Amino acid sequence: MALRSEVKPDPGLWLPLLAEYRLTSLPNDTLLQGTLRPDLDGASPEVQAALRAWPASCYLHHEDGATSVALVYHATDERGRGPWLHLALFAATLVTTMAAGALMVGLDPFATEVFRLGEMRIPYPSGLSWAALRVGAPFALPFMGVLLAHEMGHYLAARKHRVRATLPYFIPFPPYLSIIGTVGAFIRLKGPIVRRSILFDVGAAGPLASFALSVPLLAIGFALSTAVPGRATAEAPFVIQFAGQAVWLGTGAIVHVLATLFAPGVLGETPILLHPLALVGWLGLFITALNLLPLGQLDGGHILYALVPKHQSTAARLFMVALLPLGFLWWGWWAWALLITLMHRGRLNHPTVVQPEKHIGRTRRILGLVLVIIFFLTFVPVPLNI
Repeated sequence: MALRSEVKPDPGLWLPLLAEYRLTSLPNDTLLQGTLRPDLDGASPEVQAALRAWPASCYLHHEDGATSVALVYHATDERGRGPWLHLALFAATLVTTMAAGALMVGLDPFATEVFRLGEMRIPYPSGLSWAALRVGAPFALPFMGVLLAHEMGHYLAARKHRVRATLPYFIPFPPYLSIIGTVGAFIRLKGPIVRRSILFDVGAAGPLASFALSVPLLAIGFALSTAVPGRATAEAPFVIQFAGQAVWLGTGAIVHVLATLFAPGVLGETPILLHPLALVGWLGLFITALNLLPLGQLDGGHILYALVPKHQSTAARLFMVALLPLGFLWWGWWAWALLITLMHRGRLNHPTVVQPEKHIGRTRRILGLVLVIIFFLTFVPVPLNI
């Protein structure tokens, strides 16, 4: 459920206390931002009384001898909205990911038929076998858990900082069009992020959660995987079966290390048929890397802007340019670059925050460096080869 206020805030409580202020209308909120009068500080009785009386989100920040104020007025009433859409999408995505898992072991729970329109072939479901669907659970359940952990990391961090956010929206997708049965999940932030420190916490929570889950899943999955006859390459040493077709998966730094330690066979020479848990761990790290790209309002964009706001725009453009030659290795990088461009309406730079404090703290800076390292460790230049 999104954060909400049961009482309509009255900005008039604060206006006499402010030396200057302005109101900004946002899609879901109204933002009152300003500076306290010089004769007041954040601990004065008048300010404390106004803080207690304000029923919505309120932020004070003292820097360079002045105290800035940011008040969020919830302009939309979301009472009565339940989690039913989120639950329905979660259930639908669980079905499609279970179907994907079943197809990986050679079962088609949807009894897929193909409609031919000239040279075009359009697959469609003609039935449903629950027995076949259950076979996909060893892949679907841990995979949905990784996606849920990633999004709930964002959600809980937003709730902690009183930023309104929705529950996760899962996106089901036909498994014969997406071999994992989904194109991911997301949450919507419905309130403004006032500070860089808050932006960092919300952006970092998701990748940290998915990374922490994916590493042990990948290690355990490698130990359960098997070496199969054939010839592998250093670029794509792992293989899964999907609807009877071999799909080769690439490797990055941390995947290579874990495979060397736990996987059977000789990495890069013997094909390694991935156990469902290994595939989930591989996907979790790949999703983490995708989200850590410092582009627009991806998690990496949030994190880099929070760390070095003056350099995020430059880094975003450099990474977007880097995706162009990578597309010759795997065309999906071109598709990803196009999708990001469309999602952000051509803007790669991150929007500014209301209270851009000078320092976000040593701990966050260290954690930010860790996340940059995680990005390079989890990045896979050639993820997929069919």
